[in-house]
Amino acid sequence: MIRVLHVIDKLSVEGSGIHGITRALGWWAERLEPARVRFRVLSLRGDEPEGEAFLAGKGMEVRFVDYAKFDPRVFFAIAREARRWNATVLHLHGYAAADFGRLVARMLGLPNVVHEHVVFPSQPTYQVWADRLLAGITDASLAISPAVAEFMVRGRAVPARTLETFFYGIPFEEFTEPAPAAIAAARESVGIPPGVPVIATAGRLAAQKGLDGLVRAFAAVAGKHGDARLLLVGEGPERERVQSLAQALGLGERVCLAGYREDVRPWIAMAEVFVIPSHYEGGPLTLFEAMRLGRPILSTPVGLVPQALEEGRNGRVVPVGNEDALASALDELLSDPARAASFGAAARADSEAWDVRRAVERLMGFYGRLVGAW
Repeated sequence: MIRVLHVIDKLSVEGSGIHGITRALGWWAERLEPARVRFRVLSLRGDEPEGEAFLAGKGMEVRFVDYAKFDPRVFFAIAREARRWNATVLHLHGYAAADFGRLVARMLGLPNVVHEHVVFPSQPTYQVWADRLLAGITDASLAISPAVAEFMVRGRAVPARTLETFFYGIPFEEFTEPAPAAIAAARESVGIPPGVPVIATAGRLAAQKGLDGLVRAFAAVAGKHGDARLLLVGEGPERERVQSLAQALGLGERVCLAGYREDVRPWIAMAEVFVIPSHYEGGPLTLFEAMRLGRPILSTPVGLVPQALEEGRNGRVVPVGNEDALASALDELLSDPARAASFGAAARADSEAWDVRRAVERLMGFYGRLVGAW
């Protein structure tokens, strides 16, 4: 049996609750063949009850330490947990985990996996040097998308020969269509009357998400589309700025901020158009959730979007930062519900390729090859 210790900087992030990778770890763990692979998690940023409860509910053991990212005690904490659990592989998520974890792996004679989940526009200087120094002891690496793979080679000095692209997968057997009553209740909770068209996006309210551009694009078409609402689901540091921009553009109550929601299904399902206006992404998971719910999707070509959406067949794809193109596509989808519905139907049919069960089988094979090569 292969015993994989996942070392992760933290289990959650402000504004989006539990990390996407934390969710993925739980989804994988409950679908593994326990005779082949087992998981344990070590988190480096102190107790996180929500993330711990989620993983425990999936049958995973979680250990916590609470050290700053430069604290040398991180090295000893990882080494201690790896020895205590008799780990076979160290799977590393985040800067501190990857930096100290690679050193621990080399000391203990274990293979390591550096796993990246997003493209960052710039790297801290300390991490640039750490990645260069540790490149030679990187045994394997995973990227959630081709864009992230390119970033890992270019920005994180990961040797291309070690790299594979691997998407988490979505547990579609759990991600079922919400009941009409749940959708109606979600609408009512933010004051969106029945029948009013909704443009929705979901995720952390952060600068990378391109929310300013989305609000301005909505302002450009709002007058043509009656009572249509723009719905933002999530929390984060850009909330007040987005609210102020909406007020300045005269949108008032037509921009609805729903806050963080654990269950996003009713919020995605109510959308006539689901928008991903991001400047950069890893996945994102909401893309595949919207596909599964058959929503017409309008996105920038970030993360896995180019692999999942085909312009004009199962969605619309517009250039990053092009607010005119975003507004034009919004107008088109709201004006032509039949075409929008055809995009949603095609997206739902295509979603099957992104099911988590396929990902788990591939992941178990990945670990087997890694251990065999080591």
